[in-house]
Amino acid sequence: MGEKMKGVIAELKTRSSEGKIVDSEIIFEPICEWYIGKLGDYLGCTKYPDIGAVIDEFGLDVANKVVDGGVVYVERELSDQEIAEKDLRQVSCSVPFNIEKKASPIVYPWRGGSKEYLVKRWE
Repeated sequence: MGEKMKGVIAELKTRSSEGKIVDSEIIFEPICEWYIGKLGDYLGCTKYPDIGAVIDEFGLDVANKVVDGGVVYVERELSDQEIAEKDLRQVSCSVPFNIEKKASPIVYPWRGGSKEYLVKRWE
């Protein structure tokens, strides 16, 4: 039986200076730190190609909340094979915090535009 990786999933948008959405990506970010031996890093983020992949993994309810702009707390089921192939292991977990979306101004390629990021806010 595999492990569960707790985290959040959200759609992060990039907007032009007129406020038009010019790009978006759906990202899963783990709450705890995971080490990926095969990559030699601590990233455990996953980018989903489309909302269909989110529905397949987390269900329609989660997908609807993501499309509505929410930051949704979820758990990914990691198979033993995935853990072995990527040499995944949880190495630490911080004190409790919330993850929220924040928009920051950007200059390139849309001067005056903005890009959303996931940021941690400790309680």
